[in-house]
Order: sequence, then C-alpha cells, then structure tokens
Amino acid sequence: MRRIVACSVVVLAVAGGLQIPGLPPWGLIVGLAVIGVLAWRLSVCPHDGPLALLPATTDLDGTALPPRWHCDACGLTWVANFEKQHTPILKFSGYDESKAVGAAKRAAELEERQRALALQRAGLRPAATAAVRSSGGSKKGKPPQNPVHVPDTADVVPIGQGRRFAG
Repeated sequence: MRRIVACSVVVLAVAGGLQIPGLPPWGLIVGLAVIGVLAWRLSVCPHDGPLALLPATTDLDGTALPPRWHCDACGLTWVANFEKQHTPILKFSGYDESKAVGAAKRAAELEERQRALALQRAGLRPAATAAVRSSGGSKKGKPPQNPVHVPDTADVVPIGQGRRFAG
C-alpha cells in the first residue's frame, strides 16, 4: 500500500511539473529528484507493525542461522541482536568435605520419611504411627521392627455369579 502511494506521488509530481509553463529544465529535474526521494522514503517499511521472531535454526546447507526478526508488511528479515548479559560470577567451586556428613544425614532422613509414607499409602502401617514419624515429632524414638498389616474390612463379593452380558 505504501508503494502505491509513493508511486502515485511521483506520477502526480511529474504530471504537475510538466504542466508548469516557463519552468527551466533543471528546475524540473531538481523538483523530480526531491519528489523521488520523498516517494522512496514513503515506500520504505517502518516496521511499526507486529514482528515475528524466527528461532535460531540451521539452513539447508547446514550453516547455523541466528534468531531473526521478520516483518510481514515488507518481507524483510534481519538478525535479532539480543543484549548479552555478563557471564555469571563463579562464587563456589570445588568440594567441601565438612558438608558431606550433614548432606548424608539429610538424605537418610528423607529416604526414611519417603519409605514411611509409601508404607502408609500401601496400607501396611497405621496412619498414626506414620504421621508421628513423618512429622519429625520423635526423631529419637525407636522405629517399629515389623510393619503392621491392617486388613481391609470390606466384604468379599464373588465375581463368578450374576454376570451380565452387554447387548
């Protein structure tokens, strides 16, 4: 649309310049040059609409393509130069042996809590015992030696009798 407007401005300027009597030829040329520059400036896309961000990919021949902006109005594509943040500062490096004991203790406590919760969900331990142990209420308490099995009190229903067939 912008190019159509720019071309019409040039055509009107040429028609108007030829209609002016007594205009020297150099004046017509200068006037047309100024109008041509203005028309060219009007025909350039300002990229003011929404732009598409194309991701970084590889080209068909295997070359890496960086992320690019794409304007739908003019079809132009250019490299998206994102500001690079400074590299992170490395504050900690290496291995601290003094923290290994505490980490192993926390890992063992986590494993014990997960195991107790799994036993409770499976119905192999009463909820009260697992709740006290998982909440950390008595860490120094003696753990139960054998898991307690709580039988399900639901009535057993035979499957073989009274079957219904669909259809």
